[in-house]
Amino acid sequence: MHTDADTYDVAVLGSGMTGALIGACLARNSAKVVIIDSGTHPRLTLGEGESTPLYTGMLLRLIAERYGVPEIKYLASFEAAQSKISRNGGVARNFGYVYHREGRRQDPREAHMLQPPTMGFTPHHLFRQDTDAWLLTVAAKYGADVRQQQRVTDVDVTEDAVTIGLDGKPPIRARYVVDAGGERSVLAERFALREGPSRFRHHARTLANHMLGVRPYDEIAPTRRYGNPGPWHEGSLHHVFHGGWMWVYPYGNHPRSTNPLCGVGLQLDPRVHPAPDCSPEEEFRRFVARFPDIAAQFDGAVPVQEWVRTERRQYSSKQVMGHRWFLAANSAGFVDPLFSGDLTVGLETVHALTHRLLDAVREDDFATERFEDVRDLVEDLLDNNDDVCANAFVSFRDFSLWDVWYRVWYTRQILRTYEINRRYANFLRNRDTAELAVLERPWWRGRKPPQDVPYAPAVRFLQEANERFQAIGRGEAGAETAATDLMRQLSEGTFTPPVFGLGDPRLQWTSLPTRKMAETLNWTRRTAPRDIAELTLDGLFLFMRVRLARGESHVGEELRQLVAGRPRLGRRLRVPTPK
Repeated sequence: MHTDADTYDVAVLGSGMTGALIGACLARNSAKVVIIDSGTHPRLTLGEGESTPLYTGMLLRLIAERYGVPEIKYLASFEAAQSKISRNGGVARNFGYVYHREGRRQDPREAHMLQPPTMGFTPHHLFRQDTDAWLLTVAAKYGADVRQQQRVTDVDVTEDAVTIGLDGKPPIRARYVVDAGGERSVLAERFALREGPSRFRHHARTLANHMLGVRPYDEIAPTRRYGNPGPWHEGSLHHVFHGGWMWVYPYGNHPRSTNPLCGVGLQLDPRVHPAPDCSPEEEFRRFVARFPDIAAQFDGAVPVQEWVRTERRQYSSKQVMGHRWFLAANSAGFVDPLFSGDLTVGLETVHALTHRLLDAVREDDFATERFEDVRDLVEDLLDNNDDVCANAFVSFRDFSLWDVWYRVWYTRQILRTYEINRRYANFLRNRDTAELAVLERPWWRGRKPPQDVPYAPAVRFLQEANERFQAIGRGEAGAETAATDLMRQLSEGTFTPPVFGLGDPRLQWTSLPTRKMAETLNWTRRTAPRDIAELTLDGLFLFMRVRLARGESHVGEELRQLVAGRPRLGRRLRVPTPK
């Protein structure tokens, strides 16, 4: 007979990043948690959740603050990860996208680089073997019971509890179970939840490895020829071509990094690039040989383990929630690591699900209705990621299309990063969780907007872009007309600061150094619509000001550089003007 003493509040299946984060946040807030995994750490992770753009970093900071687990912030920046977790990760000062055509040298005019403002912390490449293992120790530190190398044999859900059978061990009883096991989800198999075929439009397979000897792309595409604002090797590099893309994430690209490896992977549409009848190693060599500049980067590079090669990666679920159970993040579905969408879905799930679980534990009420909003959010996040990735693959057919879709995507990035910056800053000031509710109803998705959507012109533009690219994919619309119309709307639009140049097809490089922030401020005062102006001011400057008030001196230095010689600007931003 079970007693309360051997019943957990929540059982988490899977000890990867999502499972460990949920376990750590629940345990830190006094929930009794067990994390169960058939494997152990460290373990290989390829091409999933390795690159951390600004929005992802902000989600990590927000989760850390909301749930009182300060260690999670270490994952949000290169500097903190290097000093607190591991020196095996790489820096990501920029995000580069280089378009290639088979058999031809790369055209410098067909490349983009996004160099985000530092905001006091730098994005980076997670070496997941280290970060996931470390994060699990954080969960254990706060009281989570960790059961590694224990295979789940059965899950029995009754009205008042869940019983989890273990191979060779006594069963575990819990009041709720969260499955964070990914593609091999125990609950998805137990309840036959996978859709066949997947509802996702996106269609891609994977070829991935870690390699030694990958040349810095700057040796092939030097700044003197391209004019890019930062070295390719100091960021997340993406090679783009018809039918797919390739990631190149160096871990040893900083003097403090100790890891000589480079994460490398291909995402290929099998309808364009079917798997050949050869080894994965041979396929990789044959494929890169088609593109002279990619081939040059991998001349002499060697893999350090067996290649991972899959069939189509996309999978989805008929339902992601049921009585006393929930499929979290990659257990619910997977689309593509492009734009770090897979990592973002996982972190947004952690943020939205954890506080509902804590309320359920405190009130001893695990009614299914309590989690319906999170179910809707997860399904919508996955469908939105599918839109973004499927439309990107449509755009890869032609550079003019890709050029526009990159700018559409970056418009979303700017708006959602400003929104989360604003909400985070306000939450730090007043600790009111109501500030964060909008993040669970993301208006920037480009799908059907909610009734009370703010920033209507921006939302309409994102929605139209999504629909136009879907129509191109179905063969119902012309690519040239769509590209021209959307670029015109970007050039005429007033929903992003002009300094980014998203509406100017001549501008390939996007950066916001401190000296340009004054231009952005002038735009908010003179030209921008009021709601967008307020979002931009809060997203850039309120966030930095609050961090300055918390004693983060490096942020203060950035603001002081901005207002140097501009006393009126300093007063407006409430920054002491240097004498």
